[in-house]
Amino acid sequence: MKASHILGFFCSILLVLATICQVYPKDGITVFDKKFLFPDLPEVLSQKSTVKVSAEDELKKVEESLALFVQDSLAQVARADSLALVDTIRTYAKFFREHASRFHLPNDGSPNELFPFFKALENCKSKKEVVHILHYGDSQIEGDRISGYIRQSFQEKFGGWGPGLIPAIQPIPSSAISQSCSDSLPRFLISGTLRQKAEHNRYGALGQVAEMSGVCSISVSAREMKTTFSRTKKFSNIKLFVGNNQGNFMATMVAGGKDKGTQYVSTSKKGLTIMTWNLDTVVSRFTLRLSGTAEIYGISVDGKYGVAVDNVPMRGSSGTFFSSIDKGTMQPMLKALNTRLILMEYGGNSVPYLTSDKTISGYKKTMSQQLKYMKRIYPDAQYMLIGPADMSLVMNGKLQTYPKLEIVIDSLKAAAWENGAMFWDMYQVMGGNGSMQKWVSNQPAWAAPDYLHFTRKGADRISEVFVETMVNYYDYYCFWKRHDEEERKYIEELLMSMDLTETDSTKEEKEEKGEEGK
Repeated sequence: MKASHILGFFCSILLVLATICQVYPKDGITVFDKKFLFPDLPEVLSQKSTVKVSAEDELKKVEESLALFVQDSLAQVARADSLALVDTIRTYAKFFREHASRFHLPNDGSPNELFPFFKALENCKSKKEVVHILHYGDSQIEGDRISGYIRQSFQEKFGGWGPGLIPAIQPIPSSAISQSCSDSLPRFLISGTLRQKAEHNRYGALGQVAEMSGVCSISVSAREMKTTFSRTKKFSNIKLFVGNNQGNFMATMVAGGKDKGTQYVSTSKKGLTIMTWNLDTVVSRFTLRLSGTAEIYGISVDGKYGVAVDNVPMRGSSGTFFSSIDKGTMQPMLKALNTRLILMEYGGNSVPYLTSDKTISGYKKTMSQQLKYMKRIYPDAQYMLIGPADMSLVMNGKLQTYPKLEIVIDSLKAAAWENGAMFWDMYQVMGGNGSMQKWVSNQPAWAAPDYLHFTRKGADRISEVFVETMVNYYDYYCFWKRHDEEERKYIEELLMSMDLTETDSTKEEKEEKGEEGK
């Protein structure tokens, strides 16, 4: 082929692309619910550098900065007046106040807020008890995403097996557990449509209830998928939560082909009834054979001790339902589960509709009411509100972060603080404005083409940062514990009062004057 023909070919290609740039809709074309964009001509001809920092690079920086210390070196910090101690506290103070992945703590911002939770985790084994962490959220956590990684990490550190609390009927597939029910039981959701709601508000801790009358069996088995975490696959402590029974309810546990015991409710009871089976050996599947009339609020599937992380997804929810659940079913369930941490991951479904200061203020007020209600009926847990991820939409022909997203996040943080709850800013952890676009284009993709939801890989990556952040707070707790009462008081006072704007030269001057460590 002649050089002139080759040049003509490339020119014709460029002309076709330029024509597409001109006629392609600025807002893109939607095909099968996916948005496809094409750059306009000025964007193509722009001389701006195309070199961009990838989502992987940005998140690696966050994770690298999470590695505060080589923890073995902390044992060398012995005295409260040592320079090493002051430097250690300075590093912790900088993380607690400035790091993108820090937990925004209420009151005075002291990390001591988490100490009761950490103490409960450490006591799991000695007390032979299970500590539950309830992870509520919208479709972002469906299929055991995020919750699964957190569960595996906590169970590896503190012990525990099984997927935790699950509903009687689960129509949305999970990577952790496979479930089936022999009968089509009526199922009602607190966060569903009017047709999905019950005529009462007895939904329990899962926000859903199955009503049975007659005979049915519920089978549960661990999945064997690549995305199934190993600690989820075995369990030995099973609890069935039922209520409003008519005095004729019976439940038989069958595991390993053997009858593991039958339990009865001989009298009518409106309140919560808990049926428990402590198996001698771990199993990976079981069946509950039920008969009678009652409401089923859930099944907890755990080990004999350790941590359980309960995945509670509610598609389309904005987290405004908690105060509508009957205290009589919610409170005793939370107590029976020994719930010590409640995560509420919401906001994403509301962002597209929060377009004014008035609507944002209204959402903040509603979320504040949910936290207030939960803390009132169950004050024994720590509460953390997790803000929405970055979200993109097409404006003026370009993908951009939702205009009011940061204001919504700030309002949720304020709602958390007003009620003595913690807040985790997932948006900032991702990289802030425009980060969702990087997560979608990352290889492998960390977010879906809807520019709203994480992929499985992206969910694991955001979970890693959450766990690493929690580990830093736990490490501080361990560091604090190693000192006596007088030194602990000094550590707390110095941590909260330390001036992080102090320069190295100022530090040297103080050291020369003997002021450091006083």
